[in-house]
Amino acid sequence: MRQHWHIKPLPPPDDRSEGPDGFVGFALLALIVIGPLILFGHQLGAMETWLVGVYKAVESWLSPVRDWFLG
Repeated sequence: MRQHWHIKPLPPPDDRSEGPDGFVGFALLALIVIGPLILFGHQLGAMETWLVGVYKAVESWLSPVRDWFLG
């Protein structure tokens, strides 16, 4: 006979200290952060230069408005 898990759920898991100690999560986070740096490391300088250029352009466009508002 088939048991219906949504009607009769499984008991809660035991509180064991044998589980992972968080190393797997830390390693996964490091892989997510370090992986793109390794993959795109040679292009980060160009991207940073592009972002600084965009920031300077936006700042030059908004500078007259800021000066008008702040006097």
